[in-house]
Amino acid sequence: STQSTGDFKVGEVWQEIISELMVDNITPIRSDRDALREIQQIIGAKSEAVKRHQLEILEREQASEQEEEQACYEQIRSNYKQWEQQNDSRINFISKTSDYETLQMAKQKQSALAEKSRREPPSSAGMVEHNTLLRMLTTTVHSGRHINIPLSETPPPPPGTGRDITSPHKVLPAISPRTLR
Repeated sequence: STQSTGDFKVGEVWQEIISELMVDNITPIRSDRDALREIQQIIGAKSEAVKRHQLEILEREQASEQEEEQACYEQIRSNYKQWEQQNDSRINFISKTSDYETLQMAKQKQSALAEKSRREPPSSAGMVEHNTLLRMLTTTVHSGRHINIPLSETPPPPPGTGRDITSPHKVLPAISPRTLR
């Protein structure tokens, strides 16, 4: 940043001063020598800190690029795998439609998978099973507790008898299986 740049400029000036003193063969007094050493250590520590920070930034960028590259390769692998599956499916379809035996085997496999996926019927332990086929039954629809039979020749009931609902049907009780036998 700006402060680091200013610090490096000051450090550069101090390095020039130290090198000029060495070229001119001038030995600073002890307190100046200690101050110059401390300045060199501070400059060295700052430059090492900046160097570490820059390396961290580079490592993060490289890791990010590597992750992006890996994601790209994964996408390519996924696309290729999908293409292979589609190709295998197409080849399988062509072989089923062109070879009767292969078609029959595919049908058997599909039927077996369908049977395997069906639920087992509930257990009938303790339950009474009734016969659903009645000999004289001529209807295929469940009609409820009563059977409606249209009666066209019967006149409607007289009003006030409690049966003043006019309907062309007469309500009869349902026929039990015992009466059919």
